[in-house]
Amino acid sequence: MCLNTLKIWQVLELAKDKKDINKAFLLMSVFIEDSIVLALTYGLIAARGTRLGLQPWAAMLLGASLTILMGIVPPSDAFSAINLDVILFLISLFTIASALEVSGFLSYVAYRLVVSSKSSAELVSKIFLSSAVLSMFLTNDGVAGSMAPIIASMQKQVRFDAKPLLYSLAFGVTIGSVALPIGNPQNLLIALDSGIARPFIEFIIFLLPPTLINLVITTPILIYMFRASKQSIKIEMVDPPSFDRRLTYAALSALGVLMPLYILMDVIPMPTYITPVTVSLGAASLLYAYTEKRREVVMNLDWSTILFFIGLFIVSEGALRSGVLYVIASYLPSPTNLPGIFAAGILVSQVISNVPMVAIYIPLMQRLGIGPGNLIDWVALAASSTIAGNLTLIGAASNVIASESFERRSGRGFGFIEFLKYGVPVTIVNALIYYLWLLLMQAI
Repeated sequence: MCLNTLKIWQVLELAKDKKDINKAFLLMSVFIEDSIVLALTYGLIAARGTRLGLQPWAAMLLGASLTILMGIVPPSDAFSAINLDVILFLISLFTIASALEVSGFLSYVAYRLVVSSKSSAELVSKIFLSSAVLSMFLTNDGVAGSMAPIIASMQKQVRFDAKPLLYSLAFGVTIGSVALPIGNPQNLLIALDSGIARPFIEFIIFLLPPTLINLVITTPILIYMFRASKQSIKIEMVDPPSFDRRLTYAALSALGVLMPLYILMDVIPMPTYITPVTVSLGAASLLYAYTEKRREVVMNLDWSTILFFIGLFIVSEGALRSGVLYVIASYLPSPTNLPGIFAAGILVSQVISNVPMVAIYIPLMQRLGIGPGNLIDWVALAASSTIAGNLTLIGAASNVIASESFERRSGRGFGFIEFLKYGVPVTIVNALIYYLWLLLMQAI
């Protein structure tokens, strides 16, 4: 049973005998212990990039271990709190994305983008739009991790500063991933845990149109900010990279079959064992059985994100049981209307990143009376928490993934202040478009 601090202090005040006092102190000790665990976990995440910080997955696993070892959540309950639907769905989608990377298809796409571009403005636009489209179907983290090394290699083919391309990638995967439930992990959490009856159709109705508008408007903004229209590029012709057509066609076929299936399952009643999770797992399993490069595909999976989610579910369960969640909620914007949800989604994500923010806010909103029928509220949470990734470097894991991947191969990645310089105007425009669109949909 979840208890908030008010109840704990009431027990302390009203206790009449030693047994009640002991119970009250036990509750208070659990609350304090979990507060320490949460402060340590999210503090390490917020400090990533410094000597004191850790990668989000490592910090979250540490927090999950402490939640269990300190007795905040019993082991059996902690393991039951792990949402296998989310874990298996992510593994399935990451398998398709990994197959496209291992096959060399993404490298070939990048090559075609470069050789077909006649100006830096055209190249920036192509990177931005292609990464946005890919992230709608392959998750933003996967696309960011796959395309950043390709952008690093572009510096050898194009006499052009690659940093604008890296920013185009970061902004593209963030904006594009808003449109569908499978675009990013936080959207997937909302689709599976909010109780929305037809998540794919509702996301398409409410979030795809403003996403397309944002892509059209943001393209010239990027060209202007990076002065790309005034720069020419010179391409050093090299042989096109080869790619495994067999594996590429298999992965694209799996994706092509899954997308209409997801929508069909929102429209036509299916047996209980036919769900987006089970059909995705089936497609991934067939892909592994079909390709001879199955070991390379599975080794290339984004396992750090999987570990992050396992830890996140356990840490969130501890926050619910200890009552810390309710105290946190009292200091955060109330997620009961569009302004409150957008403020919370954008601002809180800058401290703990967007996936943990959504994991905390879903049960909070449900306890405040936001049900499956409150579609505008749920898609507002998806839009605001995702677009928060365009504001600062630490607003989304995809920014960190792209920056670290680029830095390992080709010099310096994103700087925190530098990211703000470009991120603030882009985020203001993007957030305003999503907000006004949802306000209009709410009025209809």
